Amino acid sequence: MGKMKAAVYYGPRDIRVENVEIPEVGPNDILLKVNACGICGSDVHSYGSGMYIEKGQIMGHEFSGEVVKVGALVKDIEVGERGTGFHSGVCGTCFWCKRNEFTLCPNLFKASTGYGLQGAFAEYLVIQNAMNGVSFHKIPDHLDPITAATIEPVSVAAYTVDLCQPKKGDKVAVLGAGLIGNACMQVFKSYEVAQVAVSEVSEIRLDMAKSSGADVVINAAKENVLNRVKELYGAGPYHFNVGAMTDIVVEASGAPSAVEDSFELVRSGGVIAFVGLPEKKALLDTTKIVHKAPRILGCLGGDFHRSIELLTNQQVQTKHLITHVFPIDHAKEAFETQMNPHASVKVMIEF
Repeated sequence: MGKMKAAVYYGPRDIRVENVEIPEVGPNDILLKVNACGICGSDVHSYGSGMYIEKGQIMGHEFSGEVVKVGALVKDIEVGERGTGFHSGVCGTCFWCKRNEFTLCPNLFKASTGYGLQGAFAEYLVIQNAMNGVSFHKIPDHLDPITAATIEPVSVAAYTVDLCQPKKGDKVAVLGAGLIGNACMQVFKSYEVAQVAVSEVSEIRLDMAKSSGADVVINAAKENVLNRVKELYGAGPYHFNVGAMTDIVVEASGAPSAVEDSFELVRSGGVIAFVGLPEKKALLDTTKIVHKAPRILGCLGGDFHRSIELLTNQQVQTKHLITHVFPIDHAKEAFETQMNPHASVKVMIEF
């Protein structure tokens, strides 16, 4: 079919823009011309340390694009439509797939969009076994290509908050104010929670969190987060110690210190949701789990339908969080910029 530009991973901090073959389209597949693709936190881990991927991988799963070719057996998707999506390469036969717990399939990161399969840091992208409303989601006309490329990370935030089951009057703390942390805060604000506090070490991300609607922002590089949250939400005595009285803690930074803090910040019987991906292990005192009995959630997944609804209703806004946009030829510079949380929130590659 010809050649296209793509950013190809060769090793930690080694990504090269090359001309590669445009992928073939099978009878159940669609081909999209990529408009924009965001650099996810997991992409940063992959780029910086090689987590999740192998040499030769084309990353990218936060994208918007336009359908340019449709396989003969594909229904309800037409050439010219704008869309986003994600192909989950689950096996369909393992213990978890048989229980419809597809995100737990051991095959997920071996054959999915941007993981195993080609991702969207390329001019064209195939979505295999394309199904409208499942692996492909149509983009409303009013969402520009850059905003539309944030549908996937907002879907993760929407899914995370839904798992937390927030109630009216809940006091919430979000640790980390990258795009997903910021979006989590905005989704919580769409519920009738009492207050959402956001902690972060980056000044630019703190400013963005405040302008996005955070009730309180805490500079974790300058303040003791636990003491500050105690002031906000009250002291939470538990067996043998005193923590804070946060109903829901979302750990979205991936910082080991924030992981450790979350068990002191949460009240006894509260909720801790982990959506950040630490590169290094955190020290964990399991007596806090025993004595405080929090509900602990691992949040891997997304709700595209809810994400599109939130962005359409402007209950979540993301365009102002796009701090940098690079052309594909400057992919390495884009990744290096996203690596620095003090200089960026969300970096996009635009075609």
